[in-house]
Amino acid sequence: MAGFGPAPGSDQMPSMYEIYTRHADRYDELVRAEDHGGNLAAELRAIFDRPGGTVLEAGVGTGRVTRLYIDAASSAVCCDRSPHMLDFARRALRRHAGKIEFRVAENENLPSFEKKFDLFVEGWSFGHSVMDRSGEDGICETAARLVRNATANLGAGGTAVLIETMGTNVDAPAPPDGDLALFYEELEKKHGFALRVIRTDYRFSTNEEAADVMGFFFGDEEKVRIRSRGTAVIPEWTGIWTRVAAGG
Repeated sequence: MAGFGPAPGSDQMPSMYEIYTRHADRYDELVRAEDHGGNLAAELRAIFDRPGGTVLEAGVGTGRVTRLYIDAASSAVCCDRSPHMLDFARRALRRHAGKIEFRVAENENLPSFEKKFDLFVEGWSFGHSVMDRSGEDGICETAARLVRNATANLGAGGTAVLIETMGTNVDAPAPPDGDLALFYEELEKKHGFALRVIRTDYRFSTNEEAADVMGFFFGDEEKVRIRSRGTAVIPEWTGIWTRVAAGG
């Protein structure tokens, strides 16, 4: 999902920081409408081809990505910096409580584990860590730290999966801004990740619902643009970056 919200302190709408600390229910309302065609779920099934495998997830949010793999996993450790989001995810995923451990943890400072995992996954979270930085050096250093965290706990042959936005309410995929473009370039050219782009369009009951729900996150200008489409399906593009750990 693309970044949302103005800078902290704006009166126009909640910032992304406020959403993560106060609006988990509204956030989940948005992401449940995402990828109505099930393309992301299909991609994860193809990648996570080890029934009974183990997963480390960063930036779990309300459990939007977790719901796509948890049936096939034997266990998962789900991390997020927001206790508010983790509380929501814990309730939403209570049917799987026996095989999920939730931890408060920053993307750039994930725990270390004695056991190694078969899959690392994050969805629309590392990009926010990058957006907290400024300047080319800061973004490149952040990218390196995030990659280290994504791969440090993988076993031989395990797969790191980074899921990030390639544009919302646009007709062709592209990084939404220069900082993310640099981050994506670092992933591919310096850190050896392979990219696949898919459609993850949103589908709402009406165009007005699409404008209201998405406008809460993306702002009034985006709300106007969504209304101008006149449809309940709003296009979105998502990049899936993968890298297999040595030994696979």
